[in-house]
Amino acid sequence: MSGSKPLILIVEDDKDLAHLNARLLMRHGYNVVIAHTAAKAREQANSHPFDLFVLDVALPDGCGLTLCNEFRNKTDSPILFLSSKTETLYKVAGLDAGGDYYLTKPFDKAEYLAVIQSLINRAQRSRRKAVESAIIKKGTLTLKLDERKAYVGKREAGLSSREFSTLLLLVQNEDNKLAYDYIYETVWQAEMNNDTRALRQQISRIKKKLGEEYEGFSIYNEQGFGYVFSAK
Repeated sequence: MSGSKPLILIVEDDKDLAHLNARLLMRHGYNVVIAHTAAKAREQANSHPFDLFVLDVALPDGCGLTLCNEFRNKTDSPILFLSSKTETLYKVAGLDAGGDYYLTKPFDKAEYLAVIQSLINRAQRSRRKAVESAIIKKGTLTLKLDERKAYVGKREAGLSSREFSTLLLLVQNEDNKLAYDYIYETVWQAEMNNDTRALRQQISRIKKKLGEEYEGFSIYNEQGFGYVFSAK
């Protein structure tokens, strides 16, 4: 997002309507960029991280449906069609192209603003969920899946890729006893051949890197069987 205000691209060849629309949105707390052609819209989309697109279907140098398809392949930001084409086939085509909503001209301002806020809110919730799903917290332990890094408190533990994979496997199976050979074969992608030394050494390194004073979680050995991760 651009600062604290959502940034919206209006793609509309009717210059008067585009500026009226932009002023309406700006009065309600949005930042707005206008493009009167498909070419200008592509240029703007490549230069700014827009939070929402408002597209007309008929443009002087192309079709808003094609533009929508192009944008959808590059971004998950919501796309609203605002068009004078009222036929159902255009509405269906707009949704098929990746649009999230289709309004026809002339439009009700209150509905238009409500749709825009709803689409932006939904996109923000989806992004928050995506970020949250990429982070696992257990006590003072935090696993950041996108970074493949483990933190104890604010300290980065410095795990290797294989060590991170081992810890992640244990965490994802919290309170379940995982057999030595299951852990080894899942992480190493090879048979263990009844030799647990490599795995034991790795678990030892993981615990050492996590530190002796971590709180809210533990990794312990089920003697003769495997390992368990537990969080308090």
